[in-house]
Amino acid sequence: MTSVPPSALAAVLRAEAAAGAAAVVAPYDGGTSYARAFARYGWRTVAVLPEHRLRPPAYRNATPPAGYGDTVVHRGLRQTVKALRALGVSAVVAGGAGGIELAERIAWQLGLPGADPASSALRYDRGAQAARLARVGIPALRGIRTARLADAVAWARSYPAAGYLLAPAAAGTPVDAVVCADEHRIGAAWPALWHAAARHSGSPHLVLTEVPGRRRYTVDTVTRPGPDGRPEHVVTGLRGDVPVGPRPPGGPPAPALARYTARVLDALGVVCGPATTRLAYGDDATAGDGPRLVCALAAPVMTPADEAPRTATGRHRTAGVPIPWTTPDSPFFHGRS
Repeated sequence: MTSVPPSALAAVLRAEAAAGAAAVVAPYDGGTSYARAFARYGWRTVAVLPEHRLRPPAYRNATPPAGYGDTVVHRGLRQTVKALRALGVSAVVAGGAGGIELAERIAWQLGLPGADPASSALRYDRGAQAARLARVGIPALRGIRTARLADAVAWARSYPAAGYLLAPAAAGTPVDAVVCADEHRIGAAWPALWHAAARHSGSPHLVLTEVPGRRRYTVDTVTRPGPDGRPEHVVTGLRGDVPVGPRPPGGPPAPALARYTARVLDALGVVCGPATTRLAYGDDATAGDGPRLVCALAAPVMTPADEAPRTATGRHRTAGVPIPWTTPDSPFFHGRS
């Protein structure tokens, strides 16, 4: 699974007054880099690896990553929490999209600040995200989340569009999304994408949406509790994923993107840590239509530290300019969605 940039997590954890032990959950890829990043700030690291039967098929033979002080094999939540408590763990980090749900459940049991694990899917599942936005009245792309080709084709017939985007439901899965012109292309692309999604995420569910507009942006944020206790989302990176063309009416898109992203993160229950949000505008620059969520990935950093924004730039940047702890080829997402 793709990994959260270790430097982003270190930027949050280094704000903690006293270094402790950080549990990194499911560090299938990039595991060694986590250990090195946290070691620079005096943190010990514990790798939490689900046992063989609990891993997605692509990672069932993954070996424990090097550089960790300890490794805990997750067989059940109670045993894992007990082992981490005995090791003095005071921070829990998801090692990638595949570790988000378990990281949030562990942190909840350890009494660390963070999001409600009952809604973990909102932080990485495209279909859950779209359904949530629709319920709270935030504009989103039309689409369907399903593991059945027949359902996807029936939906496409009911909602004619200029094109469709077919992608794994789990954002962060290293499987390319596919742009489909019509239902025939959906049928042709479905089998390979279905199997790839199941292999890398453990879920065969795909999401079919109307194709996003060509003006696409990536917004990087870091979230911490604000003075009033409500989550405060600070934009740390903004870039155009493709040539942006004409700006939408009303001025540059940065303020609109930031406002929309904050609404999305609130709706998805993001309360701490870094997030990467992919957005798109419609192709009709004169329509005055706002951005739409393509997908978001919010990796939890569960720790008492809440000074993350002070370690980040906190400024809007122009598209395409990298921010210190982000890069233009952020590992959060794969595909051309």
